[in-house]
Parts: sequence; structure tokens; C-alpha cells
Amino acid sequence: MSGRPARRCAAGSVVLAGALLVSAALAAGPGSVELQAALDAASPSDELAIIVTYRSQFRLQAFRKLAYDKGGEDLATVASDRRERRRAIISGLRQSAKADGAPLLELVQGRGAHAVRVLWMSNSIALRASRDLVWQLIADPRVTQVRLDQVLSAPTPMAGLTAPVEWNVNAVGAPALWGQGFNGSGSVVAVIDSGVDVAHPDLAASYRGGSNSWFDPYGQHATPYDRLGHGTQALGLITGGSLSGAAIGVAPGARWIAAKIFDDAGHASESAIHLAFQWALDPDGNPATDDAPDVVTNSWDIASENVCNSAFQADIDALRAADISVVYSAGNYGPNPATSVSPANNARVVSVGSVDASNLVSPFSSRGPSACDGSVFPKVVAPGDGLQTTDLSFGGMPLFVQVSGTSYSAPEVAGVLALLRAAVPTATAAEVEAALAATARDLGAAGPDADTGYGLVDAAAAYTSVSRPVDDDADGYPIGRDCNDHDASIHPGAQDARRDGIDQDCNGFDFTLDVKYAVYAHDGASLSMRATTAQRDDAALEIVGVGPLTWRASRRDWIFEGATPGGPLQELTVRGVEGEMTVRPRQPTKRR
Repeated sequence: MSGRPARRCAAGSVVLAGALLVSAALAAGPGSVELQAALDAASPSDELAIIVTYRSQFRLQAFRKLAYDKGGEDLATVASDRRERRRAIISGLRQSAKADGAPLLELVQGRGAHAVRVLWMSNSIALRASRDLVWQLIADPRVTQVRLDQVLSAPTPMAGLTAPVEWNVNAVGAPALWGQGFNGSGSVVAVIDSGVDVAHPDLAASYRGGSNSWFDPYGQHATPYDRLGHGTQALGLITGGSLSGAAIGVAPGARWIAAKIFDDAGHASESAIHLAFQWALDPDGNPATDDAPDVVTNSWDIASENVCNSAFQADIDALRAADISVVYSAGNYGPNPATSVSPANNARVVSVGSVDASNLVSPFSSRGPSACDGSVFPKVVAPGDGLQTTDLSFGGMPLFVQVSGTSYSAPEVAGVLALLRAAVPTATAAEVEAALAATARDLGAAGPDADTGYGLVDAAAAYTSVSRPVDDDADGYPIGRDCNDHDASIHPGAQDARRDGIDQDCNGFDFTLDVKYAVYAHDGASLSMRATTAQRDDAALEIVGVGPLTWRASRRDWIFEGATPGGPLQELTVRGVEGEMTVRPRQPTKRR
């Protein structure tokens, strides 16, 4: 310790300045109750900071399935597949912004909107608009939602326990991997927080550097900076070294990049967070180069207990589709049950609760189940009570601090994920996350529970699971790649049975596609096709080699009317996010 008084800081304390985001996310129509109140209070000359979400033709669901299936691929093949997947996702989202968002962008710019920013990763546009323009956007059929661009406040200090140094890195099993030569070298972690004090001597060497490793959406600092200290403290538990006399970071060999979502006054706008997420997906702005991190860690939340807020679900989905783990602190709203908070309780997130040095769940740690889907929350737990980490250095002094809160449990799990991705570089985010849950040390009642999730993360056990994958049902697909390793008929290469409620091919969907008819005109000049699916407008249907079908919202079906290349075809393959099927269209019949 540096001799300075211990500062204690918590995650889960991020509150909204003004109305809560939840009503905007759950509003039945394009506008929200909060927005209505703001409109009622505004004068004709006032401007409102809003976010407008539009309909997009790009479907991330198509990327749920792995680009490679069987396992055992060499690193070059996996890296190539991962790079191509990320390029396709980034390019698809950007192209959608240009095509689907362009008319709205032209509209708002023509109507004198200010501070216009394209949030291409979430199919949205942030802007400051007059009251009349807001009403026009709410009525626009291309718009799915208009909500206030709310402002969040940075985490606030809290009290915690004092515990022995290094207990946390020992508790998660990191030294066992260090002893095998795996310290995180080769992996990259992005910290989305208050920034980072790059001058701290225990963090400076692990900064990736270059023009693609720092993002400040407010334009206040061109290089890594942290006025509040929260991001610096979180990062120390990932890549911190041993200058304090004790090992503090779980993955000291990993590199870090960072986005400063809280400005120097401690405020973060929702739009700035969206910008930070899309920066993390493509830090250099070039989809052809893969410079995205392996893990994105977040130690902040929206202070609404037991509420599902989906404001950032699109960003999370894009990162996960790009094979990037998204880690969130579970929040500090315990000990009562049903105290999950968003975005930690969103789908496809690794939510992390806190335990103390006695492996008891911390009283402040939020409890489940998830308010979004009733699933296990938190997913896992990690040390979060009495941890030594890096503090603001005031120009380069090696200062350290004792901290408590789920803010600090989350980066430790991010560090474990970085260790695993570096140790087994052919593994996917889904594989390492599955291994993390499957090998966690069960605490409390047997099985996953609403206090500790699947248990305390164990880096060494997870590594064994990932590096020596188990295939319980002997179908050729080990756990992590197989969505059900207890049934040999269910695996990524299986044929999905229609409407049986089971996802046999592990692509995230039960197969519900049904082609009602496929008929050529009597002269063969055109094909008529009609199809339905439970995925409705998210199905993204196309006839392979021919073209896309068109969604009809009024009839809840998909249709195709047009010619097929080379004339009538004997067979057609219809493909969508659920999978594909082959149909034999009725051939042309000459009229008598």
C-alpha cells in the first residue's frame, strides 16, 4: 500500500440523471413516457437529446452459429474465420446504416438537427432535435423507437472489507496457469469505464498503444486518462503487475485498450456508450483489419433493480456475434433476491457477483434470477471484497488502494477469460464461457443458484476443460461447441426437425420455416413463393442464388415474385437465420 487512505469504490452505483431508461426500452410505441413528459415540458425553441432506432435489414442472427464446427482446426484457420466473421459483421452493420439509416439521417439533417451521430452498431442515430422534429420521427414508419439520450452518473465509493493481498488471484486459480506459462500474453481486453491512468507504472507496459487503443467520445483527452480512478482500479485487477510487492492482476501478460465513457465531470450519455461499444468492435475503423479485443469488461449499470433494460442489447449481440466476450458487474444491490440490474441481466452477458476471502457471497452483491429471461444470475462469482489494485498515480507514482464491489469482481473474470483465450487461441468466446460456468466451484446449495450462479471461477479447471474438451455424447462435438453434450442427435452438424421445440443444429433457433407454395407462371417467366416462420421479420429469408424474399407485416409472411436466373429451376434452396430447406417448385404448364 502507498500509505494513502484506502478508497472504496463500487460498481452497480451508476444512476440516471433524470428519468430511468427502462420505460423507454419497454414502451409499447416508438415514443416513451419519459419522452412524452419531456415533450410536454419543452417549448417550440427547445432541443431534446434523443436516440432514434430504425428498422434494419441486416440480421445478426445469421452469425449465431460458429464459422467452424468440428474443432481441431489449426490456429491459422480459426484466425481467418474469426477475422472474416468480424469483417462481415462490421461491414453489414455499416452498410445497413448507410442504406436503412440514410433516409432518416437526411431527414434530421435537413430539419436542422444538431450533434448528429450515427450509432451503426445499434441501428440508431443520436441527435439534438426540436420538439416538432421529435414528433415527426415518432410518426415515421421507419422508426422503431425514439427515446431520450439519458445521462448516467459514475460509480460512487462504498465501504468494504480488508483482506490479505493476493488472495483474489489465488482464489480464481490464476497462478496455476502462470506456472504453465500462460499469463494472458496474446490476448487483448477492452475496459469500458472512466478511463485509465496510463502513467501508472504497473499498467503502462501492458497498454497496446497506437492509434486504435484509446477512445474518448467527448474529445477531452487524446491519450489514456482517468480523473475518477474507477477504470484504473478495475484494470489493475486484469493486467496489473507486482510493483506493490504482491501480484494484483489475473492476466498480467494481456494487453489493454480502453474507452472513457464517463467524462471528467463523471457523467456518461447513453449515446457515448453506444459509440464506445462500436469502437471496441472496430477500433481502427477498418473492417478489413481485425484489431478487436477478446474481452470487453464493464463495471457500471443502470440503477433499476429487478428490471430488464435492453438499451444496450444490440451492442452486446454484435460483440458476441463477433466472438468477443462481454463481462458485466452484477451490481451492488444485495442481499435481497431479485436485485439483478441491466445490462448485466441482458442475454449473452457474463454477469459477475462478489465473494469475500471466506468464499461467502458479499452482502452487497446483487442476486438473481435475471429480470430479463429468468436465467441464472449472476452467471459466476469472483473475489470482490478487499482487493488491492492500482490507483491514480498523479504522474507516475506506484500508488495502490484497497477496493470492494462487484466493479472489481467483473474485471477479474475478464482476466480469467483473457488467460483462457491466450492459452487456447483456437477456442471461441462461447467455449471459454461454457467452460468457465461448467468448472466453477459450486458454493452454497448444490447446483446454480441466485446468489452465486454457477460458482466461483476456477481458471485452472476451465483451462483443462477447454484444452482437453469433453465430448460426453461422442457425437464429435465437445462441450462448448455442442449445445447439448448429453444427446448425440443434437450438435452443430445435425438436421433440425421442424417445429419440435428443439434446436438440433445448435444455431440458436428451432426450425419453423414453412414454404406454403412455390409456383412458376405458365410460361416460366416468373416464380411466386410464399413462406412463413416463427421468426417473422427477423428470419432474413432468401432463395440461394436467386435473391431475398420480402416480408409482409400485414400478413406476417414472406413472398417472392420474380424470375429465376436461367429460367425455371427444378429445386430451390430457401435459407434464413433458422437454417435452410430445399423445395421443388411447381413447374410451368402450357395453356391449351
